[in-house]
Amino acid sequence: MNKERVDVRIEPELLEELDVIAEREGLNSRSAALREAVATYVEENRDTWNSVGVNIKIPKRTAERLEGYIMNGDARDANEAIILALDFWLRDMDTYYLRRRGRIESAIAENIKSDEALEVLRKKGKDLEGL
Repeated sequence: MNKERVDVRIEPELLEELDVIAEREGLNSRSAALREAVATYVEENRDTWNSVGVNIKIPKRTAERLEGYIMNGDARDANEAIILALDFWLRDMDTYYLRRRGRIESAIAENIKSDEALEVLRKKGKDLEGL
């Protein structure tokens, strides 16, 4: 595999921790540990460049149901399953509010028409008063 050289400045305390972890994980060098760390970081953040992290707590029963759907292949992991579920819920909410908005706009239009009709009647009534 082709590799590029990168110079990085890291605090001594962090390097000490890296050395301990590298030894525990059986990595041969700091370079190997840094490559592993960068690869993990990229993998974890590849699809999240345009997203916001949210921490949630869900009831155990919900988590069990979620895991069942993941095991059935409906989602790759909990993050994907929760994103799908939220997306469906948000679409339902959008539809609900759009329908509701349509009904409200219709009611307003009807009120405006009836106000205009009343105004026409008032004018005709005034015109008739003079007869």
